[in-house]
Amino acid sequence: MNEHKNASDQLTFNFDKISSWSYKKITKSVVKQFNLQPIGKLTVGLDEKFQEFKSSDLIIGLEWDTWSGYTINAKNKESEQLLRDIANYINDNYQQNT
Repeated sequence: MNEHKNASDQLTFNFDKISSWSYKKITKSVVKQFNLQPIGKLTVGLDEKFQEFKSSDLIIGLEWDTWSGYTINAKNKESEQLLRDIANYINDNYQQNT
């Protein structure tokens, strides 16, 4: 699990060992565990998958790409604690199993 700020100054965690095949399973689990609602539709490209989710006014992105693996980011500053909780959940439940 790597923590950093992305180019848009958003708190970001990436799990570079998680494969694209795990995106759907992990995302479904995170959405259920944290009672998230989708914003828009899942976007799938050749080397990436991504979708935004919300909980009240908290907005996060759940993503995967070939360079970073599974990545989560806080779309607004208020979402950072939720993002940390999600990162710990993924780390505890999926990081070692993928």
